[in-house]
Amino acid sequence: MNDLVQFAQKVVDAVSNIVPFPISLSDEDGYIIGSTIPNRIGTLHTPSKEVLDQNAFIYFDEIKIINMENVLPGVAAPLVFNNKPIGVLGIIGPPDQVKPYAYLIKKHVEMTWQEIISWQTEDLRLKTLEAFAQYILLNDTLNREKIERQSKMFEIQYEAKRFCIVIDIEEALLNTDNSIQIDSVKQQLVQCVSTAFDCKADFLCTFLNSEKIILLKSVKDEEEYELALKQFRKQSNELLKMFRSYHILKASIAIGNLQPTIEKINQSFQEAVGLIECGKKANISPKIYSFHDSNILLELLPAQINSAFLNKLTFFLKAFIENENFTELAKTFIGYCEADLNISKAAKELFIHRNTLIYRLQKIEDITSLNTKHFKHCTMLYLILKHNGIHQ
Repeated sequence: MNDLVQFAQKVVDAVSNIVPFPISLSDEDGYIIGSTIPNRIGTLHTPSKEVLDQNAFIYFDEIKIINMENVLPGVAAPLVFNNKPIGVLGIIGPPDQVKPYAYLIKKHVEMTWQEIISWQTEDLRLKTLEAFAQYILLNDTLNREKIERQSKMFEIQYEAKRFCIVIDIEEALLNTDNSIQIDSVKQQLVQCVSTAFDCKADFLCTFLNSEKIILLKSVKDEEEYELALKQFRKQSNELLKMFRSYHILKASIAIGNLQPTIEKINQSFQEAVGLIECGKKANISPKIYSFHDSNILLELLPAQINSAFLNKLTFFLKAFIENENFTELAKTFIGYCEADLNISKAAKELFIHRNTLIYRLQKIEDITSLNTKHFKHCTMLYLILKHNGIHQ
């Protein structure tokens, strides 16, 4: 009963803004389940049964309702869905004033009811889809039967090769208070993603939470995945352009590696999330990240240093790391490397005098015994500093 009351009241609230009379909705048993007069909700409106039995409009004037309890003057009309009367609309007011509007109001209520039913049905489908995405992407242990069953329900192939694209819109939706408006915008954003990445069949696209949209797209083979990688930057830029019309200006997009089945897709998801984190940390722009991008690969490379070897390098550079000017010298060296070991270019980008840069590089050489003009020496020091989170 409570769910039905809440549902009917949404219809009443939506219609009452444009209808000049108080209205109410009654269920098949005659109980008022929605009304512009709140204290009538839950009370019995006896004539509603008669309206449903006759499937016709019945008018009530002041004389007719004298001996009737909880009946107001106006008209009662059957509400019909799928050719079946399922409730009663009450329009309150003098019958001669209400009558010209009765049929139009009845039709408007039926249309509004149908729209809300459709919206809630779609909302339920999207929430179920979101829950499914959370299950397969955020859990390490999965139930294959459950995944196969839900894959079938959402018309996606369990055994298809698939990759994950993650779109992080940060807090773009958190300033919207209206839940219906948020849900509508979310549906539109999901549609933007599907359109930008040319999704026609066998894909899953949904919000994972308020900040992340995920797309699980299938391909026939690795060749098709390689093509998707080549198109990724162009398609991502198209998506970012679409997002601007929703005032979403800080989105980050990443694509993970190909996986053999949807059961393994969480690995692709984790890779995409990792790429976004890496890209943000390195301040790579535009915020479109993939393993097909040399800038991203270079940022990821230091993190691949074996821990045992890392300990040896740290010991070798102990004097440098413990030096009181370490941070300044390390950032200077990173800037020097990223300027292609070019003194003039590095000094300009670091906003320091050329002689200051030469002095700092010489100091690094004195402390580490490394040659800052030697590519291999610079590569080793650069990787260890990047691994320790040093940026220009």
